[in-house]
Amino acid sequence: MVLLMRLRKPTVEELEFLRGIADYQFGYPAGDLLITDEVVVGVSPATHRIREVYGEEGLLAVLRAHDYFYSLSLAGAKRLLKLPPPRLRAFIKTPADRLPSKSIPCSLVSYVDPYLYAGEEVIVVDSDGRLVGVGRLRLAPVEIHEQFCRGEAIRLRKIVESNAPD
Repeated sequence: MVLLMRLRKPTVEELEFLRGIADYQFGYPAGDLLITDEVVVGVSPATHRIREVYGEEGLLAVLRAHDYFYSLSLAGAKRLLKLPPPRLRAFIKTPADRLPSKSIPCSLVSYVDPYLYAGEEVIVVDSDGRLVGVGRLRLAPVEIHEQFCRGEAIRLRKIVESNAPD
């Protein structure tokens, strides 16, 4: 039996709650950019808790069940790109259409927002500032910029369609 999310408009209190989570996780004013008054929420039929946030462009973010933080979608990342650079961003050296895989090694990362921590959401952009994808930092920015850093720096969860590897 498949239970489907129930979509509905959030209450004023829920909007403030969702904005508060975004401001806490991504910094002010991310809540106002990500969670506008027009959003629709997906509510779990089993737990009656908000699990998804939708905007006019589609899914913006998913609220993770284990910590109730956001996992961004590409549409949500586009909204947060309105924040001044380099906030929440990792810049990669390779052209966006030549990504080797969903795993980005340290050698391909040219700069990462120094205020991010390992395990946090990161928006990956190319050297021109175009969105490449969203994912999670596997290492702290200080470790990524070390001279002898090897291995995976960022694990991409979503990649812009024209940039997706085969």
